[in-house]
Amino acid sequence: MKQRVLTAIAIVAVVIPVFIFSNTIEYPIVLSLLSLIAEFEMLRALGRHQDFPVAIPAYLIAPAFPVIGYLWLEVWSRSAVDFLALLAAILFAYLLYLFALAVLRRGKTTFADLAETFVTAFYIIVSFTTLALVRYLENGVFYFGIPYIAAWVCDVFALFTGKFFGKHKLSPEISPKKTIEGAIGGTLFGTAALLVYGLILQLAVGARPLYGRLILYGLLLTVAGQIGDLIASLIKREHAIKDYGKILPGHGGILDRFDSVIATSGVLAVLCIVFPPFAV
Repeated sequence: MKQRVLTAIAIVAVVIPVFIFSNTIEYPIVLSLLSLIAEFEMLRALGRHQDFPVAIPAYLIAPAFPVIGYLWLEVWSRSAVDFLALLAAILFAYLLYLFALAVLRRGKTTFADLAETFVTAFYIIVSFTTLALVRYLENGVFYFGIPYIAAWVCDVFALFTGKFFGKHKLSPEISPKKTIEGAIGGTLFGTAALLVYGLILQLAVGARPLYGRLILYGLLLTVAGQIGDLIASLIKREHAIKDYGKILPGHGGILDRFDSVIATSGVLAVLCIVFPPFAV
């Protein structure tokens, strides 16, 4: 427990300056590094991290796009829609490449292997890229912290709520310790945290939060984060591993710590574009 707390303090010590300088290339570079490590952890969990024809393209794409997104929107001032189209085209090209590889290997790579590899790569690459992209939307300085607050506050309070009040198992086959009461507590506290976040920004910098939308964000993002947590646990259970890595002592790997955060990123991007949580 002590090791876990010390690692959490170290994570906060790193995250704060990265957030402070999020308007520079430092933020997407950090996300690129996390994306690369997460992709390696996932391919290792699937047993394909040393299958270099499969892995190397993923290792190249994963760290590239958070930085490309920064350059595309901030430096080159080009459209976010065009950037997403480019990302979609590259991922589709990777899919076709995997199809061709499976055919050339003449049955040595199964379609199930191919599908698992592509789906997990798509999930990681799009998620970390979207975390970077949200920062560079209009009012993005207010948006980009939302997934971390919603996911991590939900994680903490789901744990404590479940510990003290949990009686009904949420998904015992996947994660035996999680409870329905914990999930509800995490959702409520995560949503409340976003309301407090909006209030702090309003008082500190004169932001204009739309509290009704922040409630919607809280409910959707905390649920998405908990689904992401369960999906990560399901993959670990199916491949008989305890943690994705050991890079964060007491926490595991990058995927163990960011599993709920990355699950919120796509939902956040859509919400920010369709229902911005702060008035312009």
